[in-house]
Amino acid sequence: MAGRTREAPGRTRAVVYALLVHLAVIAFLVVSFRWSELDTSYVVKTGPHVIHAFMVGPRPVPRPTPPIPQPRVAPPAPRPAVRKGPSKTQLARQKALQKAHAKAQALARAKAEALAQAKAQAKAQALARAKAQAQALARARAEQAARAAARKRLQAQEQAAAARARAKLQREVAQAAARARQRAAARAAAARAAAAAARGVVSRYKALIEARVSAAWVAVPQSKGLHCIVRVRLIAGGQVVSARIVQSSGNSVFDRSVIAAIYNAAPLPVPHSATKLQYLNPLTFVFTAPKGSSP
Repeated sequence: MAGRTREAPGRTRAVVYALLVHLAVIAFLVVSFRWSELDTSYVVKTGPHVIHAFMVGPRPVPRPTPPIPQPRVAPPAPRPAVRKGPSKTQLARQKALQKAHAKAQALARAKAEALAQAKAQAKAQALARAKAQAQALARARAEQAARAAARKRLQAQEQAAAARARAKLQREVAQAAARARQRAAARAAAARAAAAAARGVVSRYKALIEARVSAAWVAVPQSKGLHCIVRVRLIAGGQVVSARIVQSSGNSVFDRSVIAAIYNAAPLPVPHSATKLQYLNPLTFVFTAPKGSSP
């Protein structure tokens, strides 16, 4: 079908060219013919009821007409051979080819459209992914900034709380130290007062006990100028629980006489207050042989 379509314009052009050539030849012949040399003397002109008479003489001999140059006419183009029309089989084949060509074109157009649509969809998806990624990145950065700000606030709060706690602890430590100093001072004052009271009690009752023991002591030979240190433990009522020599006089007889005098002098004078009695226990004193004892 495509071959026949290409042959039809060529045949048409050949026919047109042949017609043009024939028309040019006819026009040339018409133009180059001498119409003025024709003999028109025999033509009778008619008018309204007018009769002209003239003599008939011999006709002039016409001069010979020079030969008219004939233009060279190009030979007509050969007429194309007339072909027979296509058969039914060829028509069916051409129709099938046309349908296949149309189908191929439709498939190509569909494929191109699908490709363009796929490209557009891919581009849209890429843009959507890029937009989503940008949004996710922005959200992540915002969340990171928020977390950093929260951590900073928390650190500031913790530092402030720690500073307050340190200040409170320092105040409490200072207050506790002050209270401890106050208690220590109070205890020291109380201890000093108790010590002073104890010294008073001890000194008072120590003198009474030494006097009572000296009165109960029986002089022994060779005791003049002797002395020993005695430690006595007493209970309420002045009873002697124990008595022992802490530092001997060097004379055992003198030492034993002093211990005997302590027990013989009981009950010894003691305070009625149990607290004051504690100041006397144990009571350590120096016993010296009274003047006037046997030499």
